[in-house]
Amino acid sequence: MNRHLRKAAAAALAVGALVALSGCVGSGSAPAAGGGADSLTIWHAYAGQADKVEFMKWAMDGFKKEHPEAKIKEVSAEQSSYKTKLQTAMSTGDAPDVFYTLPGGFLDAFVKSGQVADLDDALAEDGWGDSFIPAAMDSVTFDDSTYAVPIDIDAAVVWYNKALFEKKGWTTPKTWDEFVQLSEKIAADGIVPVALGNKDSWPATFWFQYGQMRTEGSGLVTDFLNGGKIALDAKGAEPLQTLAQKKLLPTGANGMSDQEANLLFLNGQAAMVLNGTWQIGMSADAPAGFELGYFPFPTVAAGKGDQTDTLAGVAAAFAISEKAKDKKLATEFLQYMTSPDVMKKYVELRKTMVTLKGATTPDVAGPVLSGIVSDIIEPAGHLDPFYDTALPPKATTVYYSTLQGLIEGSVDAQQAVDAINEAISAGK
Repeated sequence: MNRHLRKAAAAALAVGALVALSGCVGSGSAPAAGGGADSLTIWHAYAGQADKVEFMKWAMDGFKKEHPEAKIKEVSAEQSSYKTKLQTAMSTGDAPDVFYTLPGGFLDAFVKSGQVADLDDALAEDGWGDSFIPAAMDSVTFDDSTYAVPIDIDAAVVWYNKALFEKKGWTTPKTWDEFVQLSEKIAADGIVPVALGNKDSWPATFWFQYGQMRTEGSGLVTDFLNGGKIALDAKGAEPLQTLAQKKLLPTGANGMSDQEANLLFLNGQAAMVLNGTWQIGMSADAPAGFELGYFPFPTVAAGKGDQTDTLAGVAAAFAISEKAKDKKLATEFLQYMTSPDVMKKYVELRKTMVTLKGATTPDVAGPVLSGIVSDIIEPAGHLDPFYDTALPPKATTVYYSTLQGLIEGSVDAQQAVDAINEAISAGK
């Protein structure tokens, strides 16, 4: 899932047309949500995008072959309408047996209203629960019980031009101080250290959030959404402020698109970029001689956060309704969807990371993506979800505009976090 699709998924509130795929559901009718014994109604959002449709057709065909006697009803909707469709079904008590869900607060709202079955006993059997990357389970676990199985992950890492680094004799930094020193050396060589195109506002959020994670810790926005207080700190805003003040960003970064910044990176005019794992696809058409490398966001001296934490979010999960009549069959579907063969097929068709250990392998994902999983994702103490996909709309607008001000110098680090904290606290 690229950044724009991830943002669209997080903000999907408009009601669209329901798309019915293969199964026992006719294209012109909407089925009753929950099924009876030996039957299963499955709702998901794998529609409207070729790789999603291809994967889900392959997966559903396989599950039906394994359960030829079961009556499987499949209902699919595009992301733009799915959230509202599911929320409506939940509010009317007509939940499907199995449903695709966003993790975190979206799922927790259903959990708190008693509409989701916990998976604790099933996950404890035969090592199923241990098969997942541990940090990926945080966003589907509430009050020590797990209510869904996570499927895939988007993550942000620092990307660099390996060929350029080798030519110049530069080494990848491990600490923030080393990162700044390297960036100043790169700038002195006439190359832009960091390719940041913030015209669409979201690229700067990675720098701000990693700053908060390293200095204060992960979960700051998540804790607020779960009833706590927001406490973003000025020290966490200093990395982005430092890049701007030391002129380590492209000239006019706020007016440059992420695509334009990417061209600087691919053409050797910029050395590094902090971006999501979709950077692999964005680098596919790089000029000859370019070689994509990556390293984790640098550690910050005396930082309170776990320095292995990664800015990453579970993009999707599957859960079971508390009202499902055949929970055994529903559980078998979740186990099937998270089995090695199915998860490897997901990686092969969608070219994204999955939460199952050992499934994002070089043969299906390529060496870069599989390396990120083994080097950064699996060792991470926590995966901290992207702030901007979790915040309410008005707070997100303030978040974006304030970081633009931080880059241009109209606000400092303290003023930035004061404005963002105030907007988040307002809860709008």
